[in-house]
Amino acid sequence: MTLSRSLRTRAINSILGLLFISFVSASAQDKVHQDPNPSKGKTVYELRIYYPHEGKLEGILSRFRNHTTSLFEKHGFTNVGYWVTRPGGEPSFANSMIAGNGGKEALLYIVSFPDMESRNASWEAFVKDPEWIKVYEESRVNGPLVREIEQVYLNPTDFSTLK
Repeated sequence: MTLSRSLRTRAINSILGLLFISFVSASAQDKVHQDPNPSKGKTVYELRIYYPHEGKLEGILSRFRNHTTSLFEKHGFTNVGYWVTRPGGEPSFANSMIAGNGGKEALLYIVSFPDMESRNASWEAFVKDPEWIKVYEESRVNGPLVREIEQVYLNPTDFSTLK
């Protein structure tokens, strides 16, 4: 089954709650009053999916394991979690929606920031970091690792255990 990018993005939003329940545990917090502008000044979670070029997943994982996650922290990112999609026998509908990668593996990760302004500043500093530029170029000596990147911005609800 082939789904359009916009349908995959909508589907990702629909099932992100399941990812959090399944993979991330956090202590419950008291319910706070509802804010009419839920994104202003609130934590931003960013889900990113990296679809690798054929045979390049290990290169992506190595780059993240050995360099990217520590550089993220250096620039104010909070590393929430990292996962590799797990292809099964026959892809489920949810699996097709989350990672439309032809049944192949992809890297999914979630990072967070205090707010969108912090997110933008952190990414800007990260991509300009000389160490990142060097690591990025070295990892591409035998060709690019990532074929496509999808991203979704998330703000926690008032009932989320993650705030």
